[in-house]
Amino acid sequence: MCGIAGRFHPERLPAAPEWPARAAALLAHRGPDGSGHWRDDRCDLVHRRLALMPNEDGTVYVVFNGEIYNYRALTAELQGRGHRFQGTSDTEVLVHLYEECGERMLTRLRGIFAFALYDQRRGRLFLARDRFGVKPLFYAVHDGQWVFASEMKAILALPGFEPMVDRQACYDFLGLGYIPEPATGFANIQALPRASCLTVDAQGHHLRAYERIEAHPDSRRRLADTVDTTSGLLLAAVEAQSVADVPVAALLSGGIDSSLIVAAHHRATGQETTTFNVRFPDRVHDETATALAVSAHCGTRHHTIDLADWALTPESILDLLRHFDQPFADTSFIPTHWISRAVRERGIICTLSGDGGDEAFGGYPRFWRANRLVQAMWLPEWVAATAQATGNSLAAWTRDWGRQVTKAVQLARAGRRDSAVLLAGLSNYLSEEQKRALVQPAARDELSIEVRVPLLDEDLVALGLVLPHRLKTDGRRGKIVLRELAARWLPPDVAAHPKHGFTIPLDVMVPPDFHVVLDDLLLARDARTRYMFDGRLVGTWLQLFRQARQAGGGTGGTISRAGLYQRVFMLLALELWLREQGLSW
Repeated sequence: MCGIAGRFHPERLPAAPEWPARAAALLAHRGPDGSGHWRDDRCDLVHRRLALMPNEDGTVYVVFNGEIYNYRALTAELQGRGHRFQGTSDTEVLVHLYEECGERMLTRLRGIFAFALYDQRRGRLFLARDRFGVKPLFYAVHDGQWVFASEMKAILALPGFEPMVDRQACYDFLGLGYIPEPATGFANIQALPRASCLTVDAQGHHLRAYERIEAHPDSRRRLADTVDTTSGLLLAAVEAQSVADVPVAALLSGGIDSSLIVAAHHRATGQETTTFNVRFPDRVHDETATALAVSAHCGTRHHTIDLADWALTPESILDLLRHFDQPFADTSFIPTHWISRAVRERGIICTLSGDGGDEAFGGYPRFWRANRLVQAMWLPEWVAATAQATGNSLAAWTRDWGRQVTKAVQLARAGRRDSAVLLAGLSNYLSEEQKRALVQPAARDELSIEVRVPLLDEDLVALGLVLPHRLKTDGRRGKIVLRELAARWLPPDVAAHPKHGFTIPLDVMVPPDFHVVLDDLLLARDARTRYMFDGRLVGTWLQLFRQARQAGGGTGGTISRAGLYQRVFMLLALELWLREQGLSW
């Protein structure tokens, strides 16, 4: 993992002599092993860890964060066309491929990347990001200059830059638990969208998507043949992504996706895999037994990280939230930070992860519920009305069931008129559940851990996009293709293991003084969010959250257990972000 930053002006950069060193320091956690800086009158380039790379005549420069998995084949091809390479890194491939193909280079790359390329001869800046947005890249325009960085904190450090709050993005955050790109929470900073590139020169700027990711289901596909194809593609992806200058380990949660990655690594490389999992103190959340079964089956060198050994203090939680440059309430960042810390302490800086399987192969329960809701759309109206009334009456007495029935019937009724409403409602229906982000979590970035995602290999995702719905879910379970592959490679109990999110039982794990901190931040007269929310409702949520800890998790009523602590953490994340950035509503 690396960090990049820079500034560009088509004519002449404004003076900011101290900014490169400041940006490098703010990104040091992304590449603590080295840094560098290059500039001319129009461009500043900053990098952490890897060297800035020019072409043969010193007119094209690149700073790069990521991995190009097909760089060896590209190197051989470019050498055959007369390009001279100084070394053997994937970074150098970028400048030569740009010379050969220009902006069309992006369609040739396989990997996860974010880079900035400066064409000195043409006076042009070229920013690009990988197809699935695994590697982050942000940009802003200030005083005529274009400033960019792997993390927004480097942009915010530019002299004279005044951040502005994006209220719509904050409202989106409250509904989703994260801010959908290209919004960032700041009105004057944007995320470069996934599968996009930005060109800036004296003629202006141009932002475009170089590839569109669209589903085209093929109803003729057969399960057995698809599993065979998936097997070959996964082995190839894991083998390619296991090439590194350092040992490569694997994060083994015990779920289907991470278990398949470990099994594929064993099959593809023949090497002993080092694996890690987190043990949670709450049995409902803990998958250690399944992780150990996979480890034994694949013969890995396994490490279990016991969360009971780590101090969960109010300040440690706040420090982690402060590391994010935008509101972020996916509570999986807490165990992610711990496991990344344990991995780093054992001298490992590169790991394989099972992220990405849910999106391409139908893992999220919204895929399963679509089957049920399509059936419910055609219920007689009197049946639907009765079901909704029953759900309403039960909502106050059950933890989840009554609330879910009511919303399901509402969605089904709306779906009769417009199927798009059904799909949109399904996404929001899951807003209370844990969702894993595809981007590299900042909790990992803080500890300089490179996480590779074989299930987001281009060919595997392309296969997922042509799968018909029946090969993704039967209405009771998801990821049918991956589960069938697991039945071939893994013990039966693992293949049949139900889906768990990488969540943490925060309501029973947070210490008592954390509730005091919540009251001080969210109910104070100077709270930044007090003009956005009903203070009485916020107080009710905090009281329910406190009672959940005393009751060992869950309070009943109309809010689910996960929904309650998701709400609390969304409020906390937004309040803390507004305070840290000096913003107000």
